[in-house]
Amino acid sequence: MRLSPQEEANRQLFLKALQKDPIQCSRPGCGGAVLAQDLSTVLDRVKTFELRCERCNEADQITGQEASEQTWDDTAILDIAYEHLMHQPAVCPHDGMTVVFTSLPNPRRKARYRLSCYYCGRQAEMDWPPQEFRR
Repeated sequence: MRLSPQEEANRQLFLKALQKDPIQCSRPGCGGAVLAQDLSTVLDRVKTFELRCERCNEADQITGQEASEQTWDDTAILDIAYEHLMHQPAVCPHDGMTVVFTSLPNPRRKARYRLSCYYCGRQAEMDWPPQEFRR
């Protein structure tokens, strides 16, 4: 899947906002710092960010692109878990965005996580570590 230059630029802005990386205003002659505010609710599968320049006050919104297929297959989940286990940033195999691990309450004292890609909306739940990585 080839992205247009504008779609790729929006995807890179989304990634910077998600990872709380510094963003610089793209308006000619400005170059001010851009504040990214998360407008999403806890229940949203895809995040929306408002980007506002501190210098010129230019505002814009960026949102992920929800995928029609809402799940990862088992191989993709194991790849994501392996990256996390190796202390590397886990990324969604479909769009390259960072996958967020959220700890879930578990009364049996076993680690359980929700894996979320806030760009495409895919989510999965898994025990940690996965059965395949246990000795």
